[in-house]
Amino acid sequence: MLQLRQKAGQILDETFYQKYRFLIKRKDKPMAVLIPVDDYENYFDDPDIEIYTNSRIREFEKQDRLGKTLLAKAKRVLQSQR
Repeated sequence: MLQLRQKAGQILDETFYQKYRFLIKRKDKPMAVLIPVDDYENYFDDPDIEIYTNSRIREFEKQDRLGKTLLAKAKRVLQSQR
């Protein structure tokens, strides 16, 4: 954080002109990311990209587990019909 405060202009120039990306930490804990505007527009401003929260990812994982369970049941049923 101290470097960011002392060299904010230089860091912004490096981000904009040289396309550098910075991970901003406080006491070794990641707090934020500084990325070029082009990256932001490509990643977050695209209506076709959905940003998933951790809770949404857990929902997908739960659905996958349920799918595997049903798949196993279907395999057992099919094997019993042979």
